[in-house]
Amino acid sequence: MRSLVPFVLAGVIVLFGICPSGLGKECEEVNTFTSSTAGFTICKPECWSFQSAEAIAENRASARMKDKELEKLVRERANAPLVALTRFPEPYDDLNPSVQVMFRPLGQLADTAPDELMEIVIGPLQNAFEDFTVIEEIQETTVGGQAAAYMRAKYTVANAGGREFKTLARLWIVPRGSFMFMISMSGPQKGPHVSEEEFQLVLDSIVIED
Repeated sequence: MRSLVPFVLAGVIVLFGICPSGLGKECEEVNTFTSSTAGFTICKPECWSFQSAEAIAENRASARMKDKELEKLVRERANAPLVALTRFPEPYDDLNPSVQVMFRPLGQLADTAPDELMEIVIGPLQNAFEDFTVIEEIQETTVGGQAAAYMRAKYTVANAGGREFKTLARLWIVPRGSFMFMISMSGPQKGPHVSEEEFQLVLDSIVIED
């Protein structure tokens, strides 16, 4: 189970940081990310940005957790996401609404049901964030036509400068054969940039090949 820890934590570390947004009936090529290897497609709202691996690494390095060993593990071993996008360009001096998609092998957890995988995910998150609170319990759903599990939680992230950010995270686990996608959508708990509409548009755009 420990092999999932850096993957789990990497998927929920938020990016610190109202333009109209919408995907329309079809995504323009510039707003679309496709991985033929992973069989995954996602579209971003027009005013959002795809993020570089460098920007993601910098944000992970600034995050602070209550478990220092886990914090070190995330810094040193967290794998880069398949794709990440943010509402505002980085660097952004506040909590930046963001989407990250991780794609990793399941190993011995292959053939595990989505809700069971989500249960495994929760443990490391509770250890990483002192006030981690589930506000929508694990439930079955579908993403991109594939069976999935979903949950919603809130917690506080602190950066290296000591600033704290009240975070609302939506999380989906989507197993596909011997691999799984973990899709996290994180942003502020309240205010003008909660971004529920944009997150829903992004979620609806996802296509996962069989």
